[in-house]
Amino acid sequence: MIFDEKGQIIVKNLKEFLKTYYVTTGISISAIKTDGSIINHYGDSLNFCNMCSEYWDKTSPCKKSYIDACRIAVSIGEPYYFFCPLDLMQIAIPLVNEDTLLGGLFAGPILVNKLSEEIITSISNCNMPSDISQELITNLQKIPIIDTLKIKYLGDLLFMSASYQMRCCHRALDERTQRMKQQSRINEQMQLYKLNPEDSYYSYSEEKDLYTKVTYGNVSEAKNILNKLLAFIYLKEGHNIPVIKTRITELCSLLSRAAIEGGANMKEIMAFNCLLFEDLKKINNLEDISFWMVKVLEYYTENIVCIPCSKNKDIIKKAITFINANYTKPIKLKDVANHVRLNPSYFSTLFKKEVKVSFADYLKKIRIEESKYQLKYTQNSIPDIAISVGFSDQSYFTKTFKKSTGLTPRLYRIEHA
Repeated sequence: MIFDEKGQIIVKNLKEFLKTYYVTTGISISAIKTDGSIINHYGDSLNFCNMCSEYWDKTSPCKKSYIDACRIAVSIGEPYYFFCPLDLMQIAIPLVNEDTLLGGLFAGPILVNKLSEEIITSISNCNMPSDISQELITNLQKIPIIDTLKIKYLGDLLFMSASYQMRCCHRALDERTQRMKQQSRINEQMQLYKLNPEDSYYSYSEEKDLYTKVTYGNVSEAKNILNKLLAFIYLKEGHNIPVIKTRITELCSLLSRAAIEGGANMKEIMAFNCLLFEDLKKINNLEDISFWMVKVLEYYTENIVCIPCSKNKDIIKKAITFINANYTKPIKLKDVANHVRLNPSYFSTLFKKEVKVSFADYLKKIRIEESKYQLKYTQNSIPDIAISVGFSDQSYFTKTFKKSTGLTPRLYRIEHA
């Protein structure tokens, strides 16, 4: 680990980490404090940066660019790629402990294209001794040229390795990433509503779909629908936080009913509702409300099929989670039984006893609900939808769909267009 129990950097461990990254990737790397001073570094390419810092110590904007990159990397919760004043790429990873920014890890410098004559000429024309400018150019020519796609993976590798070394801050960085991605999706949806005013009305059919997704524990699709509803609410209500909180409370009530219908413990859900409404009172900006809603949604879906007073509830929950994550594949009862480490025959009996439907029927319901969503909201062909939800045969999909809904997939799409 990079930090000790008191939150201080263990220089020896940090040095070993930098060395490992450099030897593995061939990319120079350094650890820099928020004041721009170097803690430690590895790699020949840094000779160029070191010479720049020494020669332009007072006037070079390099230190500021490093500090700014540290702060941006923290705010987005993922690798930040930037160019130094001489157009050399650097990859920044925040060096954080207990939410305190101590500095950053910087992989680079890297050339994304062949060294341009402009850079060489600009260095040659600088007011410096010819031997120094020549040494600068020599070191510049040693900097590796790397494809931009590979640079992205080098950044991901550094981020994952550093996050492991800084376990205490990994959760915080991951949360920032989730927040940024969610807010981006909501903003995109708001722009779509603005571009298509005829679509910017509150869709109660989407509320119904959200209810269904939560009932069946399909958290991924439930989040997509939730973000669409949040985008509409924010666009409609502007920044009227009290009104927005009222709409959010209505959504929470909807989600809690869906969770209970899905098998969650009513007493636990009701107790949770009392606590969450108290939490909501303390939140006063849209980004926090959005992320809070996702956490509420995750809690409700995680509690689906929590069998009250049953010693088997953990097994059933694990099985349901596995089914919901793999229903698009040709999974069989034995696959789920193996996942929960039970004999297939015993698992089949236990599942039907606790969930009140057989494994086969539950799997069909999940697949049919997902196909209904795709028929309503996508232009995917019916054969493609059949395959994407786990049916290997379109004819069997159509037969099963009609038995469940009373309509063929084609007629269902027409009626819900």
